[in-house]
Amino acid sequence: MFRPLLAAVLGLALTTAPAHADPGGHWVDAWATALHRSSAAAIPPVYDNQTIRMVVPMRGSGNAVRVRLSNAHGDQPVTFGAVTVALSEGGASLAEGTLSPVTFSGASSVTVPAGQTVRSDSIRLHVRTGRHLAVSVYLPTATGPATWHRSAVQTNYVSEPGDHTGDPDGGSFPATMRSWIFLDAVAVNHGPTPGTLVAVGDSITDGSGTKVDGFERWPDRLAARLAAQPGRHPAVVNTGIGGNRVLTDTAQDGQSLLNRLERDVLSRAGLTHVILLEGGNDLRNGATADQLITAYKEIITKVRARGAKIYGGTITPCKGGSGHTGTVEAHRRTVNAWIATSGEFDGVIDFATAVADPLDPQSLAPAYDRGDHLHPNAAGFAAMADAVDLSLLR
Repeated sequence: MFRPLLAAVLGLALTTAPAHADPGGHWVDAWATALHRSSAAAIPPVYDNQTIRMVVPMRGSGNAVRVRLSNAHGDQPVTFGAVTVALSEGGASLAEGTLSPVTFSGASSVTVPAGQTVRSDSIRLHVRTGRHLAVSVYLPTATGPATWHRSAVQTNYVSEPGDHTGDPDGGSFPATMRSWIFLDAVAVNHGPTPGTLVAVGDSITDGSGTKVDGFERWPDRLAARLAAQPGRHPAVVNTGIGGNRVLTDTAQDGQSLLNRLERDVLSRAGLTHVILLEGGNDLRNGATADQLITAYKEIITKVRARGAKIYGGTITPCKGGSGHTGTVEAHRRTVNAWIATSGEFDGVIDFATAVADPLDPQSLAPAYDRGDHLHPNAAGFAAMADAVDLSLLR
C-alpha cells in the first residue's frame, strides 16, 4: 500500500498527458535501450545537483517526440527537476532554435518512485531518421544508485553542479561517460515510421568491443540498410545487454530475458517486429538445448500476443572462446537446428552461418573474429546485418 504522498507522486507520473500535450496518435519508439542492474560488474553511479546530457541516434522520423524515464532498478524515488530535448549539433552542443522543455502531465518536474517509469507529454519537434537528439535531465537531489545501461559504446555528458538542461553548448559539461542513465526510450509521432523493431540479445547485440561512437553494432548496420531503402520501414531499437541470459538473472548482467521481456520488448511503443538472438551465455553456463527451446516458445507466444512478429537468430559460433566445450557445441547445434526447422518463429535469420568459418563452422571466420573467438568485429557485425532479409520487415 502506498503512503498518500507517494501515491500522489505516482499518480502524477503515470497519468495521461493533458489535452495540450496531444498524447494521441501512433507512437513509435525510435530509440531505446535496456536499463539493468549490474552491481557485481560496476556500482551504478549516484548523481546530486547535476545535469546529464545524452545524445541518442534516432531510428525513426516524426513531428513530435516524447521520452520515457526509468527508475526501474533504483532503491529510492528519483526527482527529475527539469528535462529538455533538442537536436544535437555535435558533442554536447544543441542545434539553434530546437531546444524544448519536457513536461510530465503539464509539470516541469516529476518524481518517479523506485521500480517505476514515466512517459513525458508530447513535445512538438521535427526529427528524422539518422539525426541525433540531445536529451538533458537535471537531478537536483541525490539519486541513489542510478538505473543505467552500463556500456552504451557512445559518449554522453555530465555537467558541473546545477541545472544546465537549457545550456546551448558543452561548456557546462566537463565530464563524459559511456552509459545511458535513467533514459529508457524516445518515441516519435505524426511521421512516416510505421513501427518498432526490437533487436534483443546479449553482448553480440549490445555491441561489445565496437568503436565508441562508431555505430558498428549489427542493429546499427541493419538500421542503415533500411534507411537506404525506399518506402517506410520500422525503427530498429537495441535492447541487448552484455552478458545477459535468457533463463537466469545475474548480479553482473541483469535480469534474464524472460524476466525483462515485458519492460524491454513488449512495452515498446509501436512494436511490430522482434529479432531474438540470445542463448549463447546460457549454453556456456550449463543450460541445455531443451531448456532454451522451452523459453523460446514462451517468448514467441508472448510477442505474438502483442500482435508482433518474431524472428529467430541462430546462435553464433564460439569455439575457442570462454566456456566453449564439446557439450556446449552440441547444444548450440541442436538449438540452431530447431530455430531453422521447427517453424515456430515467423522467420529465421542465420547469423551463425553469416559469421562462421566455412572450413570450421564451429568457429568464427578469422576475418570476423574480434580476437576472443566469441564476439564478431565490425566486419562481422556488418555481415550479420546483411544476413537479414529485408523483405521480412515490410
